[in-house]
Amino acid sequence: MDSDCRKQAVSEEYVDFIWQVNWNEEELDRFFPDICRQTINNFYTVFYVRQEMLPSGGEAEYGLEVLPALYTPLQTESLEAANILALQNQPVLELKGEGVITGFIDTGIDYTNRCFRDLAGKSRILEIWDQTEQGGRTPQGIGYGSVYTREEINRALENENPFETVPTRDVSGHGTRVASIAAGSEDRESGWIGAAPFSDIAVVKLKPAKRYLKEYYMVPEEAVAYQENDIMLGVRFLHELALRERKPLVICVTLGTNMGGHSGSSPLAFYLNSIGSAAGRCIVAAAGNEANQGHHFYGVLGREEEYQDAEFRVAEEEQGLMLQLWGSTPDVLSVSLISPSGEEIPRVTSGLRELKFDFLFEKTVVYVNFQTLDPFSGEQLIVIRMKEPAAGIWRIRIYGEAVVGGVYNIWLPVTGFVTPGTVFLNSNPDITLTEPSNAEIPVTVAAYRAENGSIYINSSRGYTRKGRIKPDLAAPGTEVAAFGPENTRTSVTGTSAAAAVTAGAAALLLEWGIVRGRRLTLSTPEIKQLMIRGAGRSRTELYPNRIWGYGTLDLYAAFSALGRF
Repeated sequence: MDSDCRKQAVSEEYVDFIWQVNWNEEELDRFFPDICRQTINNFYTVFYVRQEMLPSGGEAEYGLEVLPALYTPLQTESLEAANILALQNQPVLELKGEGVITGFIDTGIDYTNRCFRDLAGKSRILEIWDQTEQGGRTPQGIGYGSVYTREEINRALENENPFETVPTRDVSGHGTRVASIAAGSEDRESGWIGAAPFSDIAVVKLKPAKRYLKEYYMVPEEAVAYQENDIMLGVRFLHELALRERKPLVICVTLGTNMGGHSGSSPLAFYLNSIGSAAGRCIVAAAGNEANQGHHFYGVLGREEEYQDAEFRVAEEEQGLMLQLWGSTPDVLSVSLISPSGEEIPRVTSGLRELKFDFLFEKTVVYVNFQTLDPFSGEQLIVIRMKEPAAGIWRIRIYGEAVVGGVYNIWLPVTGFVTPGTVFLNSNPDITLTEPSNAEIPVTVAAYRAENGSIYINSSRGYTRKGRIKPDLAAPGTEVAAFGPENTRTSVTGTSAAAAVTAGAAALLLEWGIVRGRRLTLSTPEIKQLMIRGAGRSRTELYPNRIWGYGTLDLYAAFSALGRF
């Protein structure tokens, strides 16, 4: 039924669900004959269901685990610092990403930019899948959006108005900037060059999240938000393109969210683990820019304590927000919420469905979703959604129903989904990696300032909530030179830039290993270990650590660690 999904995938009249369905096509047709669906892999399937077909409780009746999480772009001389230029210019290697595809799932790309063309002026972009455009050919096996090939892009570039032929644009510019850092062609006038300037480029332009999801998650209407299922299908598109082209692929993920358990157990994280483990594939993920934002609270409830309070300030302009409290097995926690005026909702100890509470004096509506066992992690999750929260100091009161370790974490929404000034009063900068960078297999990259070797202040910190060592390493990520739309010179600060630099480095490794036949099994785990082995480390730091991981990216040293060129 993939071919029938174009309207449903983009229509506000349909609700999207991510289901774990390990069935074949015949079984799906028999059990879901009238429901449109998109297959991601043999484990995850997206269903599009008319809103009126849902129970009276709407999407909340099905639980958070089937609703797509919302992600946002992570944004707020580097190749030399990462020793990538040394590999580009090394006389034996001269690695520049030739024969490798660098893939981006982002806000799109300005395909007219000079930095995405070869010396003959032809486009280096293999394909663009624009999920927002519905007038062209859909991807093979995916029923929405429009695909534009290199041939079509080159024809467009010959026209005075190329966008009449290929109408995809990057209005935000985030995707264009990230792609230029990772894979931009050399600009001979200025001497600027991307990390993998000879690689092919493939791009997925994500469609905006549907309004009902923004409303459910209390995300501002004007916020840039993308759905987890669209990102997962973007990964599938890039992977299948690389299979058809018979080329290795790097996927650069510069999107993040605070939704989820920060343990790498989300559907997107699982899917990235699966793709990244294959030979000829490398997934690079930005760590996030949340360390200094005040969006994380860490607590340990003692066995003898009746309760603890987590205080957070709600800014004046806040229209709504969602908090997620994650416990640790085998603990069982319960909560109440106290408003700035002292009004308190009853202590919530359980619930088979979402509970609604009205604050009389604040005119605030609160919904509490109590899940004893999250299906993905097996741990307790309590979700608090607040509509029109009153400005001031709120308190979440955490009780222990059964306490062994007592550790719990609470996250406010990621930057971009919450008003500046809405923060925890006693926030913790650790365990602030955004999803999906907590996933086990991808190379997770923090950001540092190349000029003086200091960490970027907002660069998210590890470890994961379950104690896995992340980030894996740090790369240059402040004022990184880039090209934006319309060939404008600009710069990027944040872990998006650091991930782009690292993705380009990974492309050079794949060129050496797969394209040149030196190591045909090269995949994300091996690339990550090579980068870790060659990482630069300070004598004053202990490694690995929550800030730097195993050190700073040094691609030349990674090759030197192999003992040969």
